[in-house]
Amino acid sequence: MVLPDKTRCDCVTDTHAIEFDFGSGWAESIGQGLHYSSMTKKKAGIVLILETMKDRKYWIRLNTTIEHFNLPIETWAVGNAAY
Repeated sequence: MVLPDKTRCDCVTDTHAIEFDFGSGWAESIGQGLHYSSMTKKKAGIVLILETMKDRKYWIRLNTTIEHFNLPIETWAVGNAAY
């Protein structure tokens, strides 16, 4: 979805503005998710794509950072190494 500032949110639902990214993009996804949330007035969400077991470290980094700073972001993991 193209937002008023011409950025593109990967997925907008009735409740969430969601950024999809591969594991190595975990840090950037935080900023993008928060920005899309502010633009849409919806909850921020991140779907992290985990292709291999080595990508699990990115899932841990993402959620540790979100918890440490108490960021209002929901996360989901998908892919071969999800959960």
